[in-house]
Amino acid sequence: MKPYIDLQGASGAVYRYKLAEDRDPRTTIAGNFVFVDATGTVVYAGEANNLHGAGNRFPEAAMKHKAEYLYTRLNVSGASRSDELQDIVAALQPAMNKGE
Repeated sequence: MKPYIDLQGASGAVYRYKLAEDRDPRTTIAGNFVFVDATGTVVYAGEANNLHGAGNRFPEAAMKHKAEYLYTRLNVSGASRSDELQDIVAALQPAMNKGE
């Protein structure tokens, strides 16, 4: 998979996410994250005050939606993280964010 992916939100804004090697963000900084399957489809989008725990739902995503990759984007501002998450979810409609 690519080391970076660009995701476009419903607003038209583009957000660049970095691949977390071994599904481990290796940081405790706040940010947003996405789980992506082999076709490049985002199956879940989330935000965290500490990206170290970003992969907590990854086993569920892998089992139910064949997620294979974890991508992260550092974003310290809580308001920015929330706005970005809402923008991406509105545009991409990830299955796990819809409750599937």
